[in-house]
Amino acid sequence: MTLALRLPEVAPAAFAVPEPLAMPDQVLDAPFADPAAPGLAPEPGRFAARLFVLGMPGVISLAVGWISLGWFRLDGVLSVAEVVLVAGSLLAYYWVVMSFASAMLGLLWRAPMPPVRSANLTGMDVAILLPMYGEPAAATIGQAVRLLSALHGRDHPHRFTLHVLSDSRDPEAVRAEEKAFASLRRTHPAQAMFYRHRDLNTDYKSGNIRDWVCEAGAGYEAMLILDADSLMGRDAVLTLANALAADPACGLAQSVPRVLPGTTLWQRLQSFASQAYGVNLARGFAMWSGATGNFLGHNAVIRTRAFAAAAGLPHLPGPRPMGGVILSHDFVEAALLRRAGWGVRILPEAVASYEDTPETVLGYVRRDLRWCQGNMQHLRLVTMPGLRPLSRFHLLQGAMAYLSSVWWLCLLVLWAALGESGTISYFTEGNPLMPVWPDLPPVTQGALAAFVVAMLLGPKLIGIAAHLRDNGLPRDSRARFVLSVVVEIVLSVLMAPMLMVHQVRAVTRTLAGFDGGWAPHLTGRPGLVVLLRFHAVETAMGLGLCGLVAIGALTPWLLPVAVCLALAVPLSALAACDARRWPLYSFAVQA
Repeated sequence: MTLALRLPEVAPAAFAVPEPLAMPDQVLDAPFADPAAPGLAPEPGRFAARLFVLGMPGVISLAVGWISLGWFRLDGVLSVAEVVLVAGSLLAYYWVVMSFASAMLGLLWRAPMPPVRSANLTGMDVAILLPMYGEPAAATIGQAVRLLSALHGRDHPHRFTLHVLSDSRDPEAVRAEEKAFASLRRTHPAQAMFYRHRDLNTDYKSGNIRDWVCEAGAGYEAMLILDADSLMGRDAVLTLANALAADPACGLAQSVPRVLPGTTLWQRLQSFASQAYGVNLARGFAMWSGATGNFLGHNAVIRTRAFAAAAGLPHLPGPRPMGGVILSHDFVEAALLRRAGWGVRILPEAVASYEDTPETVLGYVRRDLRWCQGNMQHLRLVTMPGLRPLSRFHLLQGAMAYLSSVWWLCLLVLWAALGESGTISYFTEGNPLMPVWPDLPPVTQGALAAFVVAMLLGPKLIGIAAHLRDNGLPRDSRARFVLSVVVEIVLSVLMAPMLMVHQVRAVTRTLAGFDGGWAPHLTGRPGLVVLLRFHAVETAMGLGLCGLVAIGALTPWLLPVAVCLALAVPLSALAACDARRWPLYSFAVQA
């Protein structure tokens, strides 16, 4: 049962309980068009951008695959394992090159959408929705109240109201929320604020939002959805709200959340990467996706009636984890909005938009388990009637974020097997660490290797170039910036095998029918026993592979992967260290 909205101690004079708003389940086996959705304006230049980002990787991957097949055919025999290896490499390489192409587009496209002036707009009633699930009450609600206060002014036409939507299960947490809300309500009597707690957290976050839409959404033209760890600045919120008000065909305006610095080395490197590399990638993504963008689940402004009409999520048929509640609801909601005729846009120019990230690798992996389960469900929705081709691609891309780890693991195994026992032995006793490509001169071999490395590291390097071009870098910060780049790249490379194993486990568990549910975030620095237990699988794998290399049963080419896996515990402990005093570069938080 859902409790009724609790009114503030001093209710605004104009407040009235609205009529319920219907949010029906969408039919997933038939197209749907919202008659209230106006037509979208033409998007000049989008086709060329999409052809570049989506077409170029296909051409390059096919070329690499053709060259590989030719190499494997040099002995006159083409085995099944070699064909599988080439096909898997082609698929994995496509996503690598696509990231490079998106980064290049972000670097080349320097003209963001011109800012919309508030004075020229009709104001909207915007509800700020803060879903909670046991987070620290005073800090979480207080941060949202500060945003509400910053938006209270006469220099824009919009009206904002805060709704705290609690799904917390612990009675003590609920009492803490009520106490914190009451205190903030007394200290901010001029602000419109409401609190509601659900007795049953049906369908998790998506159900929490849906209940509010049905109960109170009719009174608001738009809603700003936050996460409990969201931090947004006034200007970013107004940029999103203005964009929605200025374009009646836009159903959702999504910012690009940067990662807050946090305290641990893991958090600070994630924050650095999101700013130094991620902003440029997001700019490229916004360019080629256009009005068929994506929803990240938070830090976005959504047209309430469009969302109610188009994005009601049914349960998928069949048992969980592939059936039941759609966990990664945001991608699906964006696809449904676009299917109904509404635009979904990414606005990188809404700069002051942030989110937190788990403190440790353990917390990151635990969150990834839920994301993996939700993204695997997308495979059931890719063929949904009426979806735009780009929406299908976004759903597939979400699934491939995890399936790619399975691909890479299979490729490693195949390369090792073919190199030791295949018809062509490309590792020799004199050069056991580098493959020998027959009939290719050393210069060509070096060029191929450099090309592969460029595709892998290219998005990072291009992102750095874009950041330095757009923002510059103070002289006294250059050493710390370079150090941060080096540490982030090195640690990412060292931890990649460990994260690959965990993602393969997550995919395997999901496809095997294990339901992880919606677990709360892990907090705190783990002890040695916890780390040993958590990283037992990859540590054992790494030590086993090192032993096989030592006795000559496995190619030394896999030794770097083996060592990285064996070092999972110390690497995870290093990532959990407090790095606030380390000489790393930290971007200023603008909110």
